[in-house]
Amino acid sequence: MTDVLIIGSGINGLSTAALLSKKGKKVLVLEQAPAFGGAVRTEEVTLPGFKHDLFATNLSLFAGGGVMAELKDDLISHGLEFVPSDKPYCSLFPDGKMIGITMDRQKNLETLQRVAPNDVKAWQDLTAKLGELAPHLFPILGTELPSLAAAKSLFKTWRAIGTEGTLNLIRMLLQSSRAFTEEHFSHPETKALAAIWGMHLDYGPDISGGALFSFLESIGGQEFGMVLGKGGANVLIDSLVSVIEKNGGELRTGMEVVEIIVESGKAIGVLTKNGERILAKKVVANVNPALLPKLLKEAPSTQELHNFRPGLGTMMIHLALDELPNWIDAEAKSFNYVHIAPYIDDMAITYAQAAAGILPDTPALVIGQPTVSDPSRAPEGKHVLWIQVRVLPLDIKGKSWDEVAEQYADRIIDNIEKYAPGLKQNILGRKVLSPTDLERYNPNLIKGDSLGGSHHPAQFFFLRPTPGWIRHRTPIENLFICGSGTWPGGGVGGGSGLMVAKLLS
Repeated sequence: MTDVLIIGSGINGLSTAALLSKKGKKVLVLEQAPAFGGAVRTEEVTLPGFKHDLFATNLSLFAGGGVMAELKDDLISHGLEFVPSDKPYCSLFPDGKMIGITMDRQKNLETLQRVAPNDVKAWQDLTAKLGELAPHLFPILGTELPSLAAAKSLFKTWRAIGTEGTLNLIRMLLQSSRAFTEEHFSHPETKALAAIWGMHLDYGPDISGGALFSFLESIGGQEFGMVLGKGGANVLIDSLVSVIEKNGGELRTGMEVVEIIVESGKAIGVLTKNGERILAKKVVANVNPALLPKLLKEAPSTQELHNFRPGLGTMMIHLALDELPNWIDAEAKSFNYVHIAPYIDDMAITYAQAAAGILPDTPALVIGQPTVSDPSRAPEGKHVLWIQVRVLPLDIKGKSWDEVAEQYADRIIDNIEKYAPGLKQNILGRKVLSPTDLERYNPNLIKGDSLGGSHHPAQFFFLRPTPGWIRHRTPIENLFICGSGTWPGGGVGGGSGLMVAKLLS
C-alpha cells in the first residue's frame, strides 16, 4: 500500500511528493492531464523552437522559498537552472512615460526623479519599510495559519515594531490598493506602478486587502528581482519529477480521480475514471477546493466548500516574434514584465466590467518578455511574448468565450500596438488561450481563474479556503489538501506543499 497518494501534479503536489520521497515515504502522484506540472507548463504552441510558458512563468517565490532551501542540491543535480533578472518590471503610459524598476535603488530614484519627482521620498520610505517588515512578513508565508508558530511570529513582530507599528501593519492589510497608493504617492504613474500588482491577485483598486500585494510586489521587485526557469518554467517541474523518481516515488499521467474513497470517516484511497481502486495510508488533494465536493460525493462536511469563490478570469496570448516589440520607450525592451493598465481609474473600470460579465474595454495587461533574460526559449534572434490579460469575466453576458476569444485577442493586440507600433507585422505565430481554454487544460483553473480561488480577505490568510478546512487538514481523517486554494495562496512557491510534507513526515 502507498504511504501517500497525491491527487494532482501542480507545484504543491510535486513539492510534497519530492520532500516525502526523499524521507523514505512511498509516494504516488496521479495526474489527469497528459503532462505533469498543473499550471506550470512549457510548450511550443506557436511555431517549432518557440517555447512558451502556457500559464505561470515567474518562479521567484519558489527560488526564495522553503522547498528550494530543502531540495536545492537535489533539484540542481536534476537539471534545475534559474535565470535571474535585475530588471523585473516596468509600467508604460499612453503619453510615452515609463517607470522601470530595477535592482539598482539609485537608478530607480533617478527614474522617479525624472517621471514622478514628488514620489522619490515616498519610494525611499517604503523601501525602508519593507526592509523593516520583511523579516517578519515573509516567514508567515511558510507558517500554518492559525497556529502557535504563527502566534509566536506575530508576537515577535509586535516586540520588534511596537504597538503603533503593528496597528499600521494591520491597517495596511485592510487597505485597498487605491487607498494605499493615494496615501503614499502623488503622481498617477507611481500609483499605477504599485496598484497593478494588486490586479495580479484579483484585487481591483478598491477591494480591501490589495495594499499588501501592491506594497510587497512593487518594492519587492526592486529588492529581489525576478527569476525565470532556463528554457521554460517546465525545467522546475522536470527536476521535481526526477527527484521523486530517484527516491522511489511513482508518478502517472492520464489518471483522472473520480472519487476519494472514505470509509468510517477515513480517506483510504481513490477511484480512477478507468475503474482502478488505489489504496493509501494518507491522501493529499492538490485540487481546487471547489472541486472536492464532487470527489467526496457531496459529503455533509463539504457543504461550506460550495461557497468558495473563484477569482476573475484570465486570458493568455502567446506570440512568436521576429524581434522584440518597439515600445514607445525603448528602455522597456530590457524588462521582463511590461505592465499596461494604464492608470488606477482604468483598472477600477476594468475590474467592475469583468465582475459584471462585460468584456473590459481596456483590460490590464501583464506582458512577459522572457527572451530578454533567456534567449534559449526561441530560435536565435527571435523572441516570445507572454501576455496575461487581467481581469476578465468568468461568464460573459449572452456569449461564450469560444465565440469571442480570437476577436477579443485582436483587440488586445490592437491596444498593445499603441504602445509598440509595428507589433502586428512582427508576429510570426499566435496562440490564444481563453479562460475556458485554461479550464480545459487544467480543471483547477475554474472558468479561467488562475489563482485557485479569490484572495479577498473572506477567504485568505487563516480563512483559506474556508473556516472548516484550514491548516491543510480536512474534516476527514487521513485526507489533506494543498495548492493555491489553501494558505499561502497563489503563485509558484510550493509553500502549501511544504507544509503538508511537514504534517506527513
